[in-house]
Amino acid sequence: MTDESDGLHVLLGGYLLGGLSDADHSAFTEHLRTCAACQAELGQVSGLPRLLALAGPAGGPHLSPDAEGDAAAAPSVSDDEELPRLLSAVARRRQTRRRWFTAVAAAAAAVLFGAGLWLGPRLTAPPELPTTHVVAAPAPGSSVRVDVALVTRGWGTQLDLDCEDMPTSGQLTLYVIDRKGGSTAAASWRGTPTGYSQLTGATALRPNEIQRLEIRDGKGQVLASATT
Repeated sequence: MTDESDGLHVLLGGYLLGGLSDADHSAFTEHLRTCAACQAELGQVSGLPRLLALAGPAGGPHLSPDAEGDAAAAPSVSDDEELPRLLSAVARRRQTRRRWFTAVAAAAAAVLFGAGLWLGPRLTAPPELPTTHVVAAPAPGSSVRVDVALVTRGWGTQLDLDCEDMPTSGQLTLYVIDRKGGSTAAASWRGTPTGYSQLTGATALRPNEIQRLEIRDGKGQVLASATT
């Protein structure tokens, strides 16, 4: 034992781990009352005995002698020089565990991100609306081809038309006939040079209230019709 402050300072490791003689323990206890540096350092490493107790005689899962390349038996801690080595071993073990947890967290985040990419559009996409497709039959002497999609809406029915081989000029109109025989115009357009048209009409009638669809030219002649 030495009476010098530096000499007493190096006894901190043995004091913490209970490896000092009675004389050295008394001397260091007295020194600790007035040494701010030793008080601060003791506060930083005060949890070490608990870590060693958790490790157990064989090193335990947190600080295994085999995992750290130490000897088969736990080293003696009575030597003051063992404290820095033990602290270094604990730091290495904590760093290894921290890297492992980081890797697991990154993998979990990747899985959640992938699930979000797959599930997100399915959660945010609008529900598919009930749709019925009908093909209008051309009237005698007509070669027009008309496909109509009846899409159920809250306000009635949306009518999506895909027309081919239509008249290349003049007025064209889609009429909706209800089950009582009433007729109303749901869409109106002019013929195109190619005879192809794609448009959307609308009616307040529900699909089950529509009995018939008719496409007429500007003279009121029926070019094609479909029964729903």
